[in-house]
Amino acid sequence: AGLLEGSDPELRDEVVVFTAHHDHLGIGEPNAAGDAIYNGARDNAVGVAQVLAVADAFRSLPVRPRRSILMLFVAAEEQGLLGSAFYAQQPTFEPGRIAANINIDGGNIWGLTRDISFIGFGKSSLDAVVERIANFQGRTVQGDQFPDRGYFYRSDQFNFAKIGVPAVYLGEGTDFIGQPEGWGVEQIDAWVAVHYHQPSDELEDDWDFSGMIEDAQLAYLIGLQIADADEMPSWNPGDEFEAARLESLADR
Repeated sequence: AGLLEGSDPELRDEVVVFTAHHDHLGIGEPNAAGDAIYNGARDNAVGVAQVLAVADAFRSLPVRPRRSILMLFVAAEEQGLLGSAFYAQQPTFEPGRIAANINIDGGNIWGLTRDISFIGFGKSSLDAVVERIANFQGRTVQGDQFPDRGYFYRSDQFNFAKIGVPAVYLGEGTDFIGQPEGWGVEQIDAWVAVHYHQPSDELEDDWDFSGMIEDAQLAYLIGLQIADADEMPSWNPGDEFEAARLESLADR
């Protein structure tokens, strides 16, 4: 964990938390080539890299954001979100003082997109923040483009949501510039079918980092907007996590 204290005397006791899980499956069953090392390059070394880049961007600001920024690298996500669950059970900031969680799990290795996937879109006031920054980049915001896979409940932002913290889980877009319609979904599906949780999840020479860079910039600007806003984000009325948020705010 790394903390950048906020510049506002009143708001520095509130925090925006960025998360990425740094674990993978370690050494497991060998594949046909005899490789038993599950590197986890895309899942989730690239997420860690993006959060580190965002941390460096915040550190480089001439004036720090009003709220504090916490960079949290959690473990045991692959074993059941255990690291983020541990933090959520005994956080370093009260849940009612955690403005939002921005989680990066995976990354775009195929190039620039006209869109961005926001897993959890439609659940909180963070929708407007993400849309504003995405539009600034000339992109549109899509909800979970693979809703049958239950991604919102399978990564570390879920544990923050359970204690009431509004969360952003960003995934790569699917509308790739210079590619035909449907190409992006085909690439993602093919990667999941062949490399997901396999030793072959390795850094490859054909990776295109341009989209990942743009997504990291998006995450940074979202965090900056939240950190500097007068009000903290909230769940939409009636959302499944709204009651936990209201309780945490009442306990401040």
